[in-house]
Amino acid sequence: MKASTVLAITAILFVTQSVSFAATNSVVDKKIVMAAQDTPQVELYITSWCPYCQKAMSFFQSRGIPFTVYDIEKDQDAARRKSQLDSRRGVPFAVINGKQIHGFSEEAYLRALKLK
Repeated sequence: MKASTVLAITAILFVTQSVSFAATNSVVDKKIVMAAQDTPQVELYITSWCPYCQKAMSFFQSRGIPFTVYDIEKDQDAARRKSQLDSRRGVPFAVINGKQIHGFSEEAYLRALKLK
Protein backbone atom coordinates (compact mmCIF):
# COMPACT_ATOMS: atom_id res chain seq x y z
CA MET A 1 0.00 0.00 0.00
CA LYS A 2 1.14 3.47 -0.75
CA ALA A 3 2.00 5.77 2.13
CA SER A 4 -0.67 8.26 1.03
CA THR A 5 -3.35 5.54 1.19
CA VAL A 6 -2.25 4.45 4.68
CA LEU A 7 -2.24 8.07 5.77
CA ALA A 8 -5.74 8.63 4.36
CA ILE A 9 -7.12 5.51 6.10
CA THR A 10 -5.50 6.53 9.38
CA ALA A 11 -7.00 10.01 9.12
CA ILE A 12 -10.47 8.58 8.41
CA LEU A 13 -10.22 6.22 11.39
CA PHE A 14 -9.04 9.05 13.64
CA VAL A 15 -11.91 11.34 12.60
CA THR A 16 -14.47 8.52 12.99
CA GLN A 17 -13.21 7.67 16.47
CA SER A 18 -13.17 11.34 17.51
CA VAL A 19 -16.77 11.84 16.40
CA SER A 20 -17.85 8.67 18.19
CA PHE A 21 -15.99 9.72 21.35
CA ALA A 22 -17.50 13.21 21.24
CA ALA A 23 -21.01 11.78 20.87
CA THR A 24 -20.42 9.41 23.79
CA ASN A 25 -19.17 12.25 26.00
CA SER A 26 -22.21 14.33 25.15
CA VAL A 27 -24.53 11.51 26.23
CA VAL A 28 -22.50 10.95 29.39
CA ASP A 29 -22.55 14.68 30.21
CA LYS A 30 -26.32 14.79 29.79
CA LYS A 31 -26.75 11.77 32.07
CA ILE A 32 -24.54 13.37 34.73
CA VAL A 33 -26.50 16.62 34.59
CA MET A 34 -29.81 14.74 34.76
CA ALA A 35 -28.58 12.67 37.71
CA ALA A 36 -27.45 15.82 39.53
CA GLN A 37 -30.87 17.38 38.95
CA ASP A 38 -32.62 14.23 40.19
CA THR A 39 -30.61 14.09 43.42
CA PRO A 40 -32.80 15.47 46.18
CA GLN A 41 -31.47 18.21 48.40
CA VAL A 42 -32.14 17.13 51.99
CA GLU A 43 -31.17 18.93 55.18
CA LEU A 44 -32.12 17.37 58.50
CA TYR A 45 -32.02 19.24 61.81
CA ILE A 46 -31.79 16.89 64.80
CA THR A 47 -30.65 16.32 68.36
CA SER A 48 -28.61 13.27 69.35
CA TRP A 49 -31.13 11.99 71.91
CA CYS A 50 -34.31 12.29 69.80
CA PRO A 51 -35.75 8.88 68.74
CA TYR A 52 -37.73 10.44 65.87
CA CYS A 53 -34.53 12.03 64.57
CA GLN A 54 -32.99 8.55 64.45
CA LYS A 55 -36.02 7.31 62.50
CA ALA A 56 -35.70 10.23 60.07
CA MET A 57 -32.02 9.51 59.47
CA SER A 58 -32.77 5.79 59.01
CA PHE A 59 -35.50 6.68 56.49
CA PHE A 60 -33.03 8.49 54.23
CA GLN A 61 -30.16 6.06 54.79
CA SER A 62 -32.27 2.97 54.02
CA ARG A 63 -33.28 4.50 50.69
CA GLY A 64 -29.78 5.64 49.77
CA ILE A 65 -30.88 9.28 49.77
CA PRO A 66 -27.99 11.62 50.60
CA PHE A 67 -28.71 14.16 53.31
CA THR A 68 -26.92 16.71 55.44
CA VAL A 69 -27.53 16.47 59.15
CA TYR A 70 -27.23 19.30 61.66
CA ASP A 71 -27.31 18.70 65.42
CA ILE A 72 -28.87 21.90 66.75
CA GLU A 73 -27.47 21.31 70.26
CA LYS A 74 -23.89 21.06 69.02
CA ASP A 75 -24.00 23.58 66.16
CA GLN A 76 -25.24 27.05 67.12
CA ASP A 77 -25.28 28.21 63.48
CA ALA A 78 -27.56 25.30 62.63
CA ALA A 79 -29.78 26.10 65.61
CA ARG A 80 -30.09 29.68 64.38
CA ARG A 81 -30.89 28.57 60.82
CA LYS A 82 -33.49 26.12 62.10
CA SER A 83 -35.19 28.79 64.21
CA GLN A 84 -35.26 31.15 61.20
CA LEU A 85 -36.82 28.45 59.02
CA ASP A 86 -39.20 27.00 61.60
CA SER A 87 -40.73 29.05 64.39
CA ARG A 88 -41.88 25.88 66.17
CA ARG A 89 -39.67 24.10 68.62
CA GLY A 90 -38.76 20.48 68.25
CA VAL A 91 -36.96 18.13 65.95
CA PRO A 92 -36.61 16.51 63.54
CA PHE A 93 -37.02 19.30 61.04
CA ALA A 94 -36.34 18.49 57.40
CA VAL A 95 -35.93 20.68 54.35
CA ILE A 96 -36.40 18.51 51.27
CA ASN A 97 -36.00 20.25 47.91
CA GLY A 98 -37.02 23.49 49.61
CA LYS A 99 -40.11 21.99 51.30
CA GLN A 100 -40.07 22.33 55.07
CA ILE A 101 -41.32 19.38 57.14
CA HIS A 102 -41.67 19.62 60.89
CA GLY A 103 -41.51 16.28 62.70
CA PHE A 104 -41.03 12.76 61.38
CA SER A 105 -43.44 11.71 58.64
CA GLU A 106 -42.51 9.12 56.04
CA GLU A 107 -45.51 10.16 53.95
CA ALA A 108 -44.49 13.84 53.99
CA TYR A 109 -40.90 12.91 53.16
CA LEU A 110 -42.04 10.75 50.23
CA ARG A 111 -44.26 13.55 48.89
CA ALA A 112 -41.41 16.08 49.14
CA LEU A 113 -39.12 13.62 47.35
CA LYS A 114 -41.87 13.14 44.73
CA LEU A 115 -41.83 9.39 45.36
CA LYS A 116 -45.51 9.30 46.28
